[in-house]
Amino acid sequence: MAGHLAAALHWGCILDLQGGLLVYVPEAEGLTKVYTSQGKVTTKALANFSLAVKPGEFVGIMGPSGSGKTTLLNLLATIDRRTAGSVRIDGVETTRLGAGELAAFRRRKLGFVFQDFNLLDTLTIEESIALPLVLARRPPQEIRAAAGRIAAELGIGEILGKYPYEVSGGQQQRAAAARAVTKGPRSSW
Repeated sequence: MAGHLAAALHWGCILDLQGGLLVYVPEAEGLTKVYTSQGKVTTKALANFSLAVKPGEFVGIMGPSGSGKTTLLNLLATIDRRTAGSVRIDGVETTRLGAGELAAFRRRKLGFVFQDFNLLDTLTIEESIALPLVLARRPPQEIRAAAGRIAAELGIGEILGKYPYEVSGGQQQRAAAARAVTKGPRSSW
């Protein structure tokens, strides 16, 4: 492992909305990220990091502040571009995809739960959960059914008509998790 980063990653399997098992296996080889500020100062956030996660394996990332945890997650999740190395998700070499292809790949295969949840104050909890399905142009009846089903599974069915600022932090977190898995992505981050 690179630097002081002690990574014990948990990934693996999630259930899609129809109850089928979706397997996602992230792989990284020689992953490096260097940040440059104003063309002068460089910071190597991750150096030559490799991993291969087995299906069903649970992995957690631990390390001191500044050790590259967020950088690693952002690179694996295709949110940031690497300086060197490669990332494969579900057998696809994501580092070779163009911006449009990468956005479509993310939309189809990945779900994200951000630390601050990234729920929009102008959308109800139901609309937030449904957003990935709306973007995928799914039929309205499918959207409503899927949002209701996942909300019920996560114990937030009673707050679907409320806005993020009207619910607790824990409910916001579950709404963000519901949004991440409502379209049946291969993996959630």
